[in-house]
Amino acid sequence: MNKPPKLLPLYLTNFLGVLDDNLLKSLISLIAIYWLAEGYESIVIMLASGLMVMPFILFSPYAGFLSKTLNKKKSVVWLKTVEILIMVLASFGFYLENIYVVMVAMFLMGLQSTFFSPMKFALVRDIGGVEKSSVGTGAIEMTTFFGVLMGTFLAGVLTDIEQYRFLWITGSFAFITLSGLINAYRIRAVEPKPLTITIKPLNFLAYLRRKIKWARNTVPGLNDIVIGLSMFWLIGSLIQLTLFIHCPITMGMSGTETGITLALVAVAIGLGSYLSGVIAKDHVETGFIPIGGFGFIAVMFAIYIFNPQGIAFTVLIMLAAFLAGFFKTPLNAWMQVHVKGRKLGDAVAYNNLVNFIFILISAGLFGLFETTFGTRTVFLLVAVLSFLMILHLMLTVKGMRESVKRLTGIFGK
Repeated sequence: MNKPPKLLPLYLTNFLGVLDDNLLKSLISLIAIYWLAEGYESIVIMLASGLMVMPFILFSPYAGFLSKTLNKKKSVVWLKTVEILIMVLASFGFYLENIYVVMVAMFLMGLQSTFFSPMKFALVRDIGGVEKSSVGTGAIEMTTFFGVLMGTFLAGVLTDIEQYRFLWITGSFAFITLSGLINAYRIRAVEPKPLTITIKPLNFLAYLRRKIKWARNTVPGLNDIVIGLSMFWLIGSLIQLTLFIHCPITMGMSGTETGITLALVAVAIGLGSYLSGVIAKDHVETGFIPIGGFGFIAVMFAIYIFNPQGIAFTVLIMLAAFLAGFFKTPLNAWMQVHVKGRKLGDAVAYNNLVNFIFILISAGLFGLFETTFGTRTVFLLVAVLSFLMILHLMLTVKGMRESVKRLTGIFGK
């Protein structure tokens, strides 16, 4: 009888944590928006998204420090125990229908995830060894994506339950958090001795300034790639936040239909990313940036101009997500190829911090534009921002013209 993979408990712990994060965020965006007077929906969604990512911006440097100085397995068990208490608070908030309580729970879940994030990646090597680092990290990313997908879908289903909905929500939280704690206990890792290092200045602004300067001096072009990737996440976040209102309120979709639409968008991004990687093979095909980008912009303009309904809207938003996956992949591949050795870890940490800052900015933009002009105008904003991003990358990323010619030749065969 084959033994289960040693990394499986870590994969499941990560999946269940991401599932919990996104289930809570999506439930707030689909249910809690109706606890306040009409017109405050976008503010609630903006705050839920902002409170989830703000801890990543403020505390990521400190979380990285603790991942080097504490026993990671014990810390993960402690964090999963704290997660249970946080979700008890969230359940209490849904019972009282109190927006302040669920928002505090959202912030605390973001904080808990901030400290878990660097530990889960470090544990991959401690559990599987150096030879499992690449496949293990890839699997962590895959379970993260699947957790986001399932959390959004499950929230849509729970939203449509009329009888005993609170009990279903509480039961879901309880099952997910307890399962996460059980799997955290099952993690078996051979950890190196925790480091005894002095705390460096962990202010995120000082950290960000150091990394911008480091990237400029060490890897020319890296800052432009980081801006491109961060704009991708800003645009993706804008679309997700908009769909939380556009689908149920503007188009009259049920919670389940909204959850399915959001899940299909996530799947389409994944398919676009995968297919562009398959086509590129061993090359970094930066030509996909304008090809996928301008196609994405055209679809966004079509949604704004024609205001499609029902299946037509779902097909168009999936097509846009698919094309977005095409221009994201070469940006990630560029970083993997051009940042050498251990510098890659610093580059990824820097990129992640900027990504979260842009996601936070997206929440503010969504609140401003949706409350002022409505959800339809947000699609126009996405198109304009995407055009500026693609134009910037075309002017700064070298070799793009040659890549476009190569890809045109591939598609022409």
